[in-house]
Amino acid sequence: MTDEAQLWVKYRPHTLDDMVGLGHLKADASSWVSYENNSHQLRCGGVIFAGPPGTGKTTAAQAIAKDLLGRDSYSTDFYEFNASDDRGIAFVRDRLKPLAQQKAVGRPFKVINLDEADGLTREAQDAMRQVIELTSPHTLWILTCNRIGRIIPALRSRLPTYTFQPLEVGEADALLSVVIHEEGFPSEWLDAVPTLILKHRGDLRACLKTLQVCNPNDVDSLLCNLQDDLLIVEELYGWILQEDWDECLKLSNEVTKQGISRDEVIDAMHRGIIEGYHDASASLAIHQCLKHLLILGQWAARSPDWVAGDLLFLQSLIGDYQHRG
Repeated sequence: MTDEAQLWVKYRPHTLDDMVGLGHLKADASSWVSYENNSHQLRCGGVIFAGPPGTGKTTAAQAIAKDLLGRDSYSTDFYEFNASDDRGIAFVRDRLKPLAQQKAVGRPFKVINLDEADGLTREAQDAMRQVIELTSPHTLWILTCNRIGRIIPALRSRLPTYTFQPLEVGEADALLSVVIHEEGFPSEWLDAVPTLILKHRGDLRACLKTLQVCNPNDVDSLLCNLQDDLLIVEELYGWILQEDWDECLKLSNEVTKQGISRDEVIDAMHRGIIEGYHDASASLAIHQCLKHLLILGQWAARSPDWVAGDLLFLQSLIGDYQHRG
C-alpha cells in the first residue's frame, strides 16, 4: 500500500490554515518571518509543540515549513529528525549542530523539526539549548513532545510552547464525514462518527486508521469495531466493582487479545467510574469513586514509562484495585 493510499497521509493538511483549530498558533506563525532590506528575516528562533499523540504536532510543523519556505524551498530547507531514535548528546553535537550552522539553500533560513524531543537525554537537551541560541538567527527550531514536563526548564524558558489538544466531536466530524463521502464508504458510517471520535479521544490519525481497516462493503463494520472494545472494558470494570478477581484476570487476557491498548483501557475505565457514580443502580459511593479515580490516575501516569507488555500492565492494575480498592 502506497503512502497516498493511507487515509491519514492522503488527508493530511498541507498548510496551517487547513488545520482545524490552533487559532493562537495561526495568528503568531504569520509573524515569524519579516521582510526587511529586500530579504526575508527570521524573527522566531524556535517553538515547542506539546500534546498527546495524534493531535497534529508534526503535521503543523510540516505545514508551517511549507508556508514559510514555499514549496520550492521546502524540499531543501526543511529537515525532520526523531529524537526517540537518537537520544544522546553525540546526536546533537555531531548531526544537529553542523546542519543548523550550514546556510540554507533557497532561503535565508531553514526549518528543523525535532520530533519527540522529550526523548532526548537531559545532557542532550542542555546541548540543544546552546545550539538553538547560536543558530536561531537563521534556523527555526520546532520541537514536538508528548510530555512537556520532560523538556528541561532551560529550553522551556527560551522557546514559547503551543499546546495541542485532542479534537472535540464538532471539530473532527466535518473532516471524517468528507472522508467517508469521498472514499465511497457506506453512508451509514456517518452516524458512528461521534462514537469513533470519542473512542480515540480526538486522535484524528487513529480515527482515520480505523476507517482504513474497516470493511467498506459491510455497513455494520465500523459500528462493530467501535462497540466490541467498549463492551469488554465495561464488563471488566463491572467485575472489578463486584470484586470477582478470577473473572477480572480471565477478561484481561481477552482485552489484550483484541489488541486494545492500555491507554484505551484507562480511558474507558475512567468513563466507567464516572458513569458508575451517576448510575444509581451501580451503587458506587463517592468515596469509592474517588479512590478508583486515584488508583486509575496513578496507573495512567505510569503508562508512558511502562516497558513491559500491556497484559502485565492491565493485570497489575487489577491487582492494585484488589489490594487498595
